[in-house]
Amino acid sequence: MSLRRRIVALLRREGAMSVSKLAKPFRLTLPSALDHVHILERSGIITTHKQGRIRMCVYNERAIRELTQWLLSDGLKRIK
Repeated sequence: MSLRRRIVALLRREGAMSVSKLAKPFRLTLPSALDHVHILERSGIITTHKQGRIRMCVYNERAIRELTQWLLSDGLKRIK
């Protein structure tokens, strides 16, 4: 399983957490973790917000449901 998928799975299972807490189980440096977080955030899979100086990451279940619905409906037809 790819690193980003494992990050998303962790957020889904454990709930919101800081970037530094999210990086720890994967032994990522903070800059590397932030790169992954930014990519996931741009894709809409997670959202982030600041709590003081801490950046919190949150799994965006709605985005995954919408993507799944699109793929199951006519999304794949449009790709072909």
